Amino acid sequence: MWRLLVVLFLASPAPEPGYFRLDLSPTGSQVSIGQPVVKGGMVLFHAYPDGRLMSLRKTDIKATTRITAKEAAAPLATNPKPIANLAMQGGTATVVGASGQPAGAAAGGSSGPALTRPIQQGMAAAQAASTANAPHIPD
Repeated sequence: MWRLLVVLFLASPAPEPGYFRLDLSPTGSQVSIGQPVVKGGMVLFHAYPDGRLMSLRKTDIKATTRITAKEAAAPLATNPKPIANLAMQGGTATVVGASGQPAGAAAGGSSGPALTRPIQQGMAAAQAASTANAPHIPD
């Protein structure tokens, strides 16, 4: 009789662990496998999904709520807000030169983007100045 009882006990499925969402201060959350334990000023828990033992200060946790396994596996729902063009990401600004016209408009037939024309012209002027000041060595 005891053998049958032991076999039935070992064959029974293990209970599913509980999952808890820890809402962190000021923002964010962490999922815990099993109920977090308070030890002194720290809260100890096993992090989802790898089960690592972690700790947080009690003051860093705003609330703890029990969640289902499906909620633990799903990403946290957020409401992202669209942002304007970031620097160096191709905005729509027009660069205006000293004459009031768009940069490069007075340059005429040179090639390349409008912002690189002054650099190319400056390099050409520097090259011309360096060759003009070079001493002439007779043959």
